[in-house]
Amino acid sequence: MKILITGATGFVGHHLVKRLKKEGYKLRILKEKNQSLSFLKNLDLEIIEGDIRNLGDVKKAVKGCDVVFHLAGIVSYWQKLQKLQYEVNVLGTKNIVKSCLEYKIKRLIHVSSTAAVGFEKNKLADEETSFNLFPLKVNYCNTKFLGEVEVLRGIAQGLDAVIICPGSIYGEGDLRRIKSDMIFNFKFPFSLFYMQGGIGVVDIKDVVEGLLKAWKKGKMGERYILVGENLSFYEIRKMIAEVLGKKPPKICLSGFFLYFLSYFFLFFSFISGKKPLLTPEMVRFHKIHLYFSNKKAKKELGIKFTPFKETIKRAVKWYKNHGFL
Repeated sequence: MKILITGATGFVGHHLVKRLKKEGYKLRILKEKNQSLSFLKNLDLEIIEGDIRNLGDVKKAVKGCDVVFHLAGIVSYWQKLQKLQYEVNVLGTKNIVKSCLEYKIKRLIHVSSTAAVGFEKNKLADEETSFNLFPLKVNYCNTKFLGEVEVLRGIAQGLDAVIICPGSIYGEGDLRRIKSDMIFNFKFPFSLFYMQGGIGVVDIKDVVEGLLKAWKKGKMGERYILVGENLSFYEIRKMIAEVLGKKPPKICLSGFFLYFLSYFFLFFSFISGKKPLLTPEMVRFHKIHLYFSNKKAKKELGIKFTPFKETIKRAVKWYKNHGFL
């Protein structure tokens, strides 16, 4: 059996690759030429260099495989990357679906996001919640939802596919979160602040376990939400502070202030050419409580979720051992 993994060089991808190699599977990965293999050193992998946006490259990668894990995607809340984000998250997924149908892949496991699910005001959102985030004008949410639409179209044509929607993922090896996310930053004055809203969180190991169980136990055409706990951003920051031995934040930054601040960061980004630390899209996305039910994943996939504090302890240990904290 040969398995293709797209997005293998990313946070979830390299954890999935290592787990599958440990279990003895033959793996092929599709990666762009400039993507680093630093997390996949000394692993016996068949590497196809290509672009997920190019149908010919995707067909070359899919041909001869039995199972496809589609993880490739752009996580960004920056307007400058919206075109690329649409091309990768939507058109790239369309290419995967078309290729899987053409080569009669046994199963496609598509990694989406809780950002594609929608939210409920007075209860936990679940797999049946209708997507209602278009008014937020957050391109990441919209493109992940539209990516799911492409998978559903493939399912309607007979493709055996399962959709996985992880929450906000934490764990060792997440360079994006430690380099560009302020959630772990407890240097003054950042140590004083937290944001409004909240989100469903999940351990990287639980996500990998969920992907494997979706492959082996998931029902064709179903989506499964992977969320261990639903926490406010204050609770997340407080827990990280406790693990780091720091004082918890005290000041909640209002949406109005953050919105104003985001335009300052955009202006600085325009001058410097660097990616902004905060954008209006980020503010709009994080001001609501994106809380989700994990009952379906527990019942149908048999997943036992890791307590978030254990996840943070492991993540902090990894960051410290690698010189990030």
